[in-house]
Amino acid sequence: MKIFFVRHGEAKEDGGKSPLTERGVLEAKAVAKELQKYSFSKVYSSNSERAKNTAKEYLNLNKGIEYLETEKLKEIYRVLIGGPEKEGTSKERAEENKKRADEIWGFFLKEKNNILVFSHGNIIRYFLNKVLKKDEDLWKNLQIDSGSISILEITGKNVKINKINLINHLPKEELKGSIEKIYIE
Repeated sequence: MKIFFVRHGEAKEDGGKSPLTERGVLEAKAVAKELQKYSFSKVYSSNSERAKNTAKEYLNLNKGIEYLETEKLKEIYRVLIGGPEKEGTSKERAEENKKRADEIWGFFLKEKNNILVFSHGNIIRYFLNKVLKKDEDLWKNLQIDSGSISILEITGKNVKINKINLINHLPKEELKGSIEKIYIE
């Protein structure tokens, strides 16, 4: 079983809604086209507008696939992956975000078939860190570009990272590089 994590397309801050930019829509369409190569039993998405709109491009090409939106896939507080604290953020936020992310992670590990997840950079970094079993500063050291695909493969109790930040499907000016086939057993 594989989990495909897609970071939403480029978005702009707009009173907390963060809709996709014109470039973000192009990234979402490129991701949707690339993902046609694979078969998924379910599609999950954060309930944020930018993630839902990225997922929508895939769903337009794949009508009838089971689709679930959940707030459990919303972005998490950057402190959980080594980022700086943000002034004015409640002390409980990190623990609440960790609990939420761990809960959906456990749910994903029970899936039997390939799933597709549209979410956000920090929560994808958090899931990758769970596989790496490191406490490193992923905030600066692990790039997750908008419109990127990262793939985890689960065999029995083993979870391995297959690809991180795959962006070869994006328009050429978007290409910044990707890391492929990092195996953690």
